[in-house]
Amino acid sequence: MGYILLVLINILFPIAGLGFLVYFFLSPRRNLLKNLRAEISERFTLCATKNTPKGALWIHAASVGEVKSVVLVAEKLKELYKKPLIITTTTQAGRQAALKNEVFDKALLMPLDFYFFIKRFLKFYKPCKLFIVEADLWPNTIVACSNNNVPVCVINGRLSQRSAKRYNWARPLANLVISKICLICAQTEDIAKRYIKLGAEKEKVFNTGNVKYDLLNQNPARQEEAAEIIKKLTWKNDFILTCGSTHGEEEDLLIKTAKKLKQVKFIIAPRHLERTSAIIENLKKSKIPFAVYSTIKESLKNETQILLVDTMGMLGAFYTMGDLAFIGGTISKKGGHNFLEAAILGKAILSGPYFYNTPEVATKLFKEGGAVKVSKNTFVTELEKFVSNKTLTKKAGADALRVALSFKGATEKTISIIKTYGK
Repeated sequence: MGYILLVLINILFPIAGLGFLVYFFLSPRRNLLKNLRAEISERFTLCATKNTPKGALWIHAASVGEVKSVVLVAEKLKELYKKPLIITTTTQAGRQAALKNEVFDKALLMPLDFYFFIKRFLKFYKPCKLFIVEADLWPNTIVACSNNNVPVCVINGRLSQRSAKRYNWARPLANLVISKICLICAQTEDIAKRYIKLGAEKEKVFNTGNVKYDLLNQNPARQEEAAEIIKKLTWKNDFILTCGSTHGEEEDLLIKTAKKLKQVKFIIAPRHLERTSAIIENLKKSKIPFAVYSTIKESLKNETQILLVDTMGMLGAFYTMGDLAFIGGTISKKGGHNFLEAAILGKAILSGPYFYNTPEVATKLFKEGGAVKVSKNTFVTELEKFVSNKTLTKKAGADALRVALSFKGATEKTISIIKTYGK
């Protein structure tokens, strides 16, 4: 039955692909398609890309976050196998991130998950092994690799409860795909159990922790730039809430909160920068004084309450400038983004009820006092507690830091498992 569903997917692929393109052209994120013509050769594997080593280790990472998270593991894999590394990414942004790191010998865009495209990819480059980072379990890719004697391993495996339920809708296909994976290094014990429940052999699944946490940086880049902006805003003595990776629903909540708590300053770093124009329009309608990071050239004479960060790579630096952090994707039903990026900097955290992407991290932060769970209705009240009590804020920040440090060490565990079971 699994193979029947796989064949059906390939039959329907052209229709689904066309529908997806139409959807994207009509969506606010249509600018992401501007490089489509240049990408077609790689997406459709029309020909081999020049200077791509054959017989290399192949790592696949979806986008920027996954690319950055796997760098330390990639270095160790290169030492272990003594082979060059090629990396594929689903997004152009991920590829650009990979190109900046010398550990990868070649960075390519991932072909569309159509069996014959993947088969041509394997024919062109003859990779010796595929390491999939986190959750990009493309069925045709995994089955084609298995059929062509390319072992598939999952590293830093992520599988939320929500995703597991979706896989259950096509259980025969999920069982087929999971059974083709020779080794799974999962982020948590619960995730490992979900893989096993979907058909993975227990002997092939290990809880190694999240390698992303080994990259936690207590001294993020561009702090001087962030400090200069805070100086220009004259926020030095104000209480600052830094809001990371926010979505539309959360930005609306933050704007409403800003109207009620005028003594608090807000730094908003949206998850998707292509939404910047829409956020600016909302801020203008709110009549709250705001500034946009990229436009600040000199000290501002007028009072500003909200800073909109429209530049990538600044979130860590702005967390250091704040007194408290809010994690985006937890009020909006996105599962929450990176809690520990703020926690490792000793910042207490506000989180909504949706943290299913990293439940073990959020739960431990709540339990140890480094984070507080809020809703739309309690957001203002909980924020006020921190604003009025500096001692509470500092203690919660120290608790958050302690929790963050406890999550390190996954890279060594992962490499140890690969040496023992996957080499």
